[in-house]
Amino acid sequence: MLGQTVIRSAFLFLKSNHCKKHPNYLPIIITVRAIIFLFLFNMTGYIDIRWKIFAACCLLLFTFSCEERKVVGVTRVGELESLIRDGNLGANASLNELTGTPHLYAIGNVTGNEGFITVLDGKCYTGAVDTAKKLTIDSSCTATATLLLYSNVGKWKEYEIPSDVITWKQLEQFIGNMATKYNVSKTDAFCFRLIGHVDSLNWHVLKWREGMKEITYKKMHTLGLNGVLTDKAIDAIGFYSKDPREIFVHQETVINVHFISVDHTITGRIEDMKLDGRMKLYLPDDEPE
Repeated sequence: MLGQTVIRSAFLFLKSNHCKKHPNYLPIIITVRAIIFLFLFNMTGYIDIRWKIFAACCLLLFTFSCEERKVVGVTRVGELESLIRDGNLGANASLNELTGTPHLYAIGNVTGNEGFITVLDGKCYTGAVDTAKKLTIDSSCTATATLLLYSNVGKWKEYEIPSDVITWKQLEQFIGNMATKYNVSKTDAFCFRLIGHVDSLNWHVLKWREGMKEITYKKMHTLGLNGVLTDKAIDAIGFYSKDPREIFVHQETVINVHFISVDHTITGRIEDMKLDGRMKLYLPDDEPE
């Protein structure tokens, strides 16, 4: 009876969601499993062999079902290297075909480098520059994209961003640390949201010059319309990767972030940003099916 009680209690702990909610417990959980295994196959007189075999099978099942949480996938359409090297500005994805999928979050470049795409939970905001050099925002979800990153996230978990996280580089480091700490991802690309007020934000909307054949990374981040927001509330979707090529950025950063102002008057790509303690980070809190 004592052996059965000990094993049943251990099973209840191992079967719980502690490994998902508290990934730092994982080494302890593995150690507990190892001890129980040794206990099962070295004890005599407490339980018969059938119970030992059954308990061992259950432990194996829990071991393989309670490892690191799977990352909510990031789909990449197009390649920045191909765009720059080969001048490929054609359409590789259509928002109309993707917005039917649940809880779509995406960022990208409009076909022909004629603007930036931001999708927040299926709602599209395509920023472009008109002939009068004014920003326009299209919410019809009819744009096509040369480059596109997207994920489907049904549930997010909120995290406070400390007041001492102010600069872009500090934000990059904080996001990476939080993703590792809460078992979102250690190596794979992942998406995140930023919701709140900025102290200042440098934004850009791309507008390619007709007839321009040479494509460079610098031109893609300078041509078009640029502006600065101060003390403004935003809703942003971003993608993080230690390999910048996975998220269409150059080696000086590991995040690519697009935004829409809460009043829906400004959208685009964030080039730089300063925080003042009024922004919150959201990381995926669900797993892919």
